Amino acid sequence: MTSDQEAETVRRRTLTGTVRALCGPFLQLYAKGFFSSVALQVFTVMLLVEAVFLAERFPIVFRAVFKNNADLFDTTLLFLCNTTQVFDLALAIAILMAVYWTTLRMRENRELLVLFAAGTGPYQLMAVIMAIAVAGQVLSLTMSGVIDPATRYAEREILFNASFRALRNGINTGQFYKFPNRVAYAPARTRTDGTAADQTRGLTVYERVKPGTFRVITAARALLDGPDASGSVLLKLGSLTAHTFTTNPPPAGSAPAPAQSGPEEQTVISQTMLSASDLTQQMSVGELLTLEPRGSNIEELTIFQHLRAKSDAASRRYRQDMRLLGERFARSLLCLLAPLIALAAICFTTRATNYFVLPIACMGLMGLNMTSGWLIKAIVPVDPLGALSIPAAVTALLAALLLFEIIRAQGRLAHPQLARP
Repeated sequence: MTSDQEAETVRRRTLTGTVRALCGPFLQLYAKGFFSSVALQVFTVMLLVEAVFLAERFPIVFRAVFKNNADLFDTTLLFLCNTTQVFDLALAIAILMAVYWTTLRMRENRELLVLFAAGTGPYQLMAVIMAIAVAGQVLSLTMSGVIDPATRYAEREILFNASFRALRNGINTGQFYKFPNRVAYAPARTRTDGTAADQTRGLTVYERVKPGTFRVITAARALLDGPDASGSVLLKLGSLTAHTFTTNPPPAGSAPAPAQSGPEEQTVISQTMLSASDLTQQMSVGELLTLEPRGSNIEELTIFQHLRAKSDAASRRYRQDMRLLGERFARSLLCLLAPLIALAAICFTTRATNYFVLPIACMGLMGLNMTSGWLIKAIVPVDPLGALSIPAAVTALLAALLLFEIIRAQGRLAHPQLARP
């Protein structure tokens, strides 16, 4: 064995010994059960928080579904996309509650008392808990900085596809479609015998040609093919009739017409009429519906795109990038503070305070989220380093204060306080 291999072996043994010394019997006897208990409770609390959030978002999602004629599958995808919007804050709250309940149960069952008496102090307990905190912080930052931006764009894409599918295939009740300078009405598709079916569909289009002139196009049959690989669609119209109308201008030198004139105050005369048996027109999807590219909404940018943003302190978009980067990073750091807040709350949990310590701890965590957001907006970081350092410095200060309190009150952390028999 070479000297380098011997040195590597010694280093690994030293590292293993250090980990065992830090965690000791706690890691060997209780860490596995502790992790599984916390994971199960985090999952349960997350389900509850997400269910409440989706119930609150239901009217918004339903309006989007109704407006864009989305089907049941699209609706399910939209609800799944909305779950990521509150994931980071919900995860921090779930970690706080799970660590609190699990550690409090161990304290009241005298498990912590036995461990502390055997030489396992609060440092070993905090080492295991901080492993949970780091894992939660990484998961939170991944969800809010990578997955949530992708789902926000996916939500717009789902609604766009639903709108285009309804435009191309139609719906049984008929529908108005609004485009720039155009309004189209497609009645319900009918058979020749008048029953609803997928055979024939008419189309009526109102088109604004220029001020004072508009065109009305009617077609007995309308079909939209595409899009192809280039994004082009073919509009095929049968039994086409087009009427162009113009409003009768007022006589020269007369007073202008009122803003809203009735039929008796404004004369509309037909200028031209065009009819054809069949007409095919090629157009792009963008002429019918618009899907803005990803990144047009700043919330669709990932943290990596925020970090690569071009430095321009005078740009409003750049300041928004830095503020959003700081807010996402600050919410992920709540997962680091959540278990420390839980341990500090356990130190103050007695028979008299049992019912309100945990709610106060949760409100404190949410207050930190609001305060960090206000602080980032007030300071307005001008570079990624500033956007990351502001929440990191506040988190380090709060973590030091919480650690000091936990170590100072470790006796109350270990001894049962709820007067169990």
